[in-house]
Amino acid sequence: MTDTPRSVVPPHLRAGAVPSPRAAAAPSSDAFHSSGQSPGPVRTLHLLGPGRVGRALVPHLADLPLRVVAISDTTATAFDRQGLPLAAIAAHKAAGGSLASWPRAEAIPTELAVRIVGADVVVDATPTDQASVQAALQRARAALQNGAFLAVAGKNALAEAAPQWLLGPHRGRVGVHAALGGAGQALLRELDELREHCRELVLVGNVTTTVLIEAIERGGSLDDGLAVARQLGLLEADPTQDLDGSDAATKLRAVWGAVFADAWTAPPAFDRIARTDARALDPAVLRARAEQGLTTRLVARGGRSGTDLRVAYEAVERGSPLAAPPDRVVYGYQLPSGLRVHTGLGIGHERTAQALAKDLVAFFVRGQEGSR
Repeated sequence: MTDTPRSVVPPHLRAGAVPSPRAAAAPSSDAFHSSGQSPGPVRTLHLLGPGRVGRALVPHLADLPLRVVAISDTTATAFDRQGLPLAAIAAHKAAGGSLASWPRAEAIPTELAVRIVGADVVVDATPTDQASVQAALQRARAALQNGAFLAVAGKNALAEAAPQWLLGPHRGRVGVHAALGGAGQALLRELDELREHCRELVLVGNVTTTVLIEAIERGGSLDDGLAVARQLGLLEADPTQDLDGSDAATKLRAVWGAVFADAWTAPPAFDRIARTDARALDPAVLRARAEQGLTTRLVARGGRSGTDLRVAYEAVERGSPLAAPPDRVVYGYQLPSGLRVHTGLGIGHERTAQALAKDLVAFFVRGQEGSR
């Protein structure tokens, strides 16, 4: 994320100008419908990235004891401790407006805004962008140092920080359900067991390439598949990330860091992961496999040593869990008892928003269970 720096913090955003969100929180009268739990205290939320995913998240917040007090885009931060007009801001953004033109919004660096606002919950719904990994890490660091719960949609920062976020002192305070396509909660639930027993990761985490493969198997071209993926809203901001295997490799690094690394250990470097480019595929080979009752998937694999991480197109039996349709991701963990599979449906901006909402629900459920 690119931010416009400002040397002077505006008065209404100064840390001493308003009470902390925890001091300002008041009991909620709204039912906690999503989880079936009784009402709890209202928590404050800072939304980073009111793009398609962020705007799709807004309706899901209505049933949660949350007050959105800050929203940040690449230009500015809108802030109001009493709560922001979400529908109006969403409409402003959907019409092509920026927060820089929103009344009283301030163009300060997003990391600084996160620190000053000090919300109980920070949701980073910004798109995945390799060029902005450091900015995403800085935003996350600011949120976690404030003691906030953090839910992320992008996977690039997770690929760099999975051991620190999921294994260290922040464990239980980072939601990665959306970042892993709706399979993040299953990973976190079973993380201790997987860390002890998993021998190899076997992931089919990029659905765009599945769309491309199915288009080619039907006799179409790579461009035909890209057109379908674009229509479904599956393409990354830079389609090259899908085509050259970068997206799949990034997810592999993220999961490897969670399952095989020690806290504070960096995952294997991105450039150490062998990748196959979709543009190098031979359509005749894919169609021949289809005629034989097989299909092809982009499979990311890696063992505990971290020296054998690779992303390649493999022939897969039609009945294999790896032969998932293009509406879901598959995260496989090879255990002594066989392959354990987690599937996720968090694909596209609407389902990614639903996955973020599930992380928020889980945060509140844990908080209520811990207070009993």
